Amino acid sequence: MSPPATAPRPPRPATVTIAFWLQLAVVLVLLGLAALTVAQAVHFDGQIDRAVRLVPDADPDEVTGERQGNVAMAVIFGVPAVLLAVWLAVTAAPVRRGGNVARILVFVASGAQLLVCVAQCCSGGFLVPLLAMPEIAAEPPPDWDEEWEISAFLDTLYAGTDPWDDLFFPVAALGVLTVLALSATVVLLLALPPANRWFVPRTANEALPGPAWVMPVPTYAPTGYGYPTAPLVPGFLPPNQPLPPGYLICPDPAAHLTPVASGTSPGPTGPPATPPEDAPDHSR
Repeated sequence: MSPPATAPRPPRPATVTIAFWLQLAVVLVLLGLAALTVAQAVHFDGQIDRAVRLVPDADPDEVTGERQGNVAMAVIFGVPAVLLAVWLAVTAAPVRRGGNVARILVFVASGAQLLVCVAQCCSGGFLVPLLAMPEIAAEPPPDWDEEWEISAFLDTLYAGTDPWDDLFFPVAALGVLTVLALSATVVLLLALPPANRWFVPRTANEALPGPAWVMPVPTYAPTGYGYPTAPLVPGFLPPNQPLPPGYLICPDPAAHLTPVASGTSPGPTGPPATPPEDAPDHSR
């Protein structure tokens, strides 16, 4: 059985073209965020080296823990950004060509971005209590537990203000909001009815105003088949008449004939035929 014929695809809607360029913009922003994350990791590793130089007797476990945390944060924020950027970059061209599978993958990627942002915010939320801790006084009270004292290494690492941090965090937050806004716009444009009809073209039968079996039956024989235009009896076609597309043939043509009253013969209803004048008379 041959597959149903599809109707000709209309021209690409402008919404799909706009969504394509916005999708490429999301890719660029994600790559920028990944590069910014790597730069932050390199910068903070330099800050650790500076603190080690200033505090030569720093605990090696503390130094190792800070370096591992730095790498972990770079992986948590950088790797998802790169993966999503590659995902959207690979599906951009198929979306522009009308691939419905690529459009679905874009929807999945947009949902994954939202989940990643929520997960990253939750992982970063564990740092909020540390940032909200009150500053330790210069001289702690006598009953201060020594095990809660901050080491000289950590005090040196996190002391003071860093201009890079003042620039990194606002730019990163703005980039994340930009990615979410652009992704939501792409999903909306690709889900609009004009784009949906372009990505999922209807078959030839669906493109008709109704099913083929409800097409109107012509009352006159169509011209162009070699026959003159003549009225049609419902359920019948002229001899050798080609069947027009969508024409309905009644399975019981007798149902369309004029009913005959009981007691009468179903003969012709017109006037009796007059015999020709030269016909022989057999009544004599």
